[in-house]
Amino acid sequence: MDGGPSTANPGHRTLGPAAWVLAALLGAAAAAALAFGAVSAYVTRRADDNVRNVLLTHRGLHHYIQRTMHPAFYSARDAGKVAPDYYSPIIFSSSYIVRVMHGFYNEERVKDGRPPIYYKLASDNPRNPVNQATPMEARLLRRFNADRSLRQHREEVEVDGQPFLLHAIPFLETNAACLKCHGRREDAPPGLQALYPGEGGFNEQVGVIRALEIIRAPLSKERHTAFLATGTFMGGLLGLAGLVLFNGRLRSMVRSRTRALESEVQERARAEREVRDLNRTLEQRVEERTAQLQAANRELDAFAYSVSHDLRAPLRAIDGFSSALEEDCADALGAEGRDHLGRIRRGCARMGNLIEDLLKLSRYTRRDLDIKDLDLSRMAEDLIADLRAREPGSPAEFSVQPGLRGRGDETLIGAVLENLLGNAFKFSSRKAAPRIEFGAQSQGERLEYFVQDNGAGFDMAYADKLFGAFQRLHAMDEFPGTGIGLATVQRILQRHGGSVRAEAEPGIGATFFFTLGGG
Repeated sequence: MDGGPSTANPGHRTLGPAAWVLAALLGAAAAAALAFGAVSAYVTRRADDNVRNVLLTHRGLHHYIQRTMHPAFYSARDAGKVAPDYYSPIIFSSSYIVRVMHGFYNEERVKDGRPPIYYKLASDNPRNPVNQATPMEARLLRRFNADRSLRQHREEVEVDGQPFLLHAIPFLETNAACLKCHGRREDAPPGLQALYPGEGGFNEQVGVIRALEIIRAPLSKERHTAFLATGTFMGGLLGLAGLVLFNGRLRSMVRSRTRALESEVQERARAEREVRDLNRTLEQRVEERTAQLQAANRELDAFAYSVSHDLRAPLRAIDGFSSALEEDCADALGAEGRDHLGRIRRGCARMGNLIEDLLKLSRYTRRDLDIKDLDLSRMAEDLIADLRAREPGSPAEFSVQPGLRGRGDETLIGAVLENLLGNAFKFSSRKAAPRIEFGAQSQGERLEYFVQDNGAGFDMAYADKLFGAFQRLHAMDEFPGTGIGLATVQRILQRHGGSVRAEAEPGIGATFFFTLGGG
């Protein structure tokens, strides 16, 4: 047996101190990278959760406004408790309310030492220019409309050299109820049309995602937290003290984020309470306004009753006794007495016409609308036939454009045509060859009707007085009338969601243009 000394395995080598140091450094670097990635992902995920919570809270507020506030308001309006043309963005516009509430939310964040969070309801057809989508937001909007399975978009962006977490979700799809305010401009409440003169926010289509809710939250603080956590973790690899420090830091970060979330929840609760308080205040104001309108209507009813009963009866008595006195005592009265009686009877006739016109104005303003398709050309021809029958010797020439149609209450629109055609007939009666035309022309996306004559006309400097009750631009001895007809026309068209305007030149003639809301 060979008893010589054993030899070591020549392929096995022991690591020296430098190699151990290098391996430790590489391991620490790898661990640091993994730690940074993990912590960065964690804080980013937490930020993403918070951002999404804010978006969902906003979405809930949109739903409350659209599903609760809107139906309640429309129900009150349909019941006659609110004026039909009333509109206010602080009640109706969920985008306005949410934007304002987010502003309050950012104010509280700043007071608490936190950076504000950017929020936007981005649209390629906004009513308010602040909501106009950027090119990037417009691309996202098209992407959500093209792929309805896509429920959210998340990415990290850089703005002015600072990192941000961007989160976007599609806004509610347009439904039939949305078209009350976002459909055709002419179908929207008159108050909304007056508030937003442009076309933004109108002409939306059912089923289309018309906007994105976008939140952009700063990440610089979270990234800084990730760096600190990584350094702590590296220290933990070198000793128990570092490990304890890292654990304490992580716990502190979790508690801080928990407190932040609790604070945000409390802020949401306060915001919801403010919305409820605002809603109660608005309901109280609506009730008060409704009571005022009901009181005004009762006073109007009392006035109409007084006019129809208390004024008509003595007026008929005055006229009747004057007529009897004129017939039975004409010779005894003499020429001057008969002239006085004539003046009394003519005054009675004018007052009777005025009372009748006031009653018509009251009835037209308050009666329920029965909207239907109307043959406006036929209605105008019938009214013209009545005018010819009353003045068979008139040389007036009438022209009616065939095939004109519209939607409205037949009785009320008939009163509009009767007033406008009657005025044209009256104010052109002193012309040698009176000409009266009824037609229509395109005015944007809607049809504008007109009644034109070559009569007396008027100075456009006084056009603002035309549609006021008892306003006259011509002397009574020139053209008799009460001055209520055009006021009646304007109120009827306003009830239909339409309007009326006039163009004229003294001695040349006048043209009255009007539109219908469409029913």
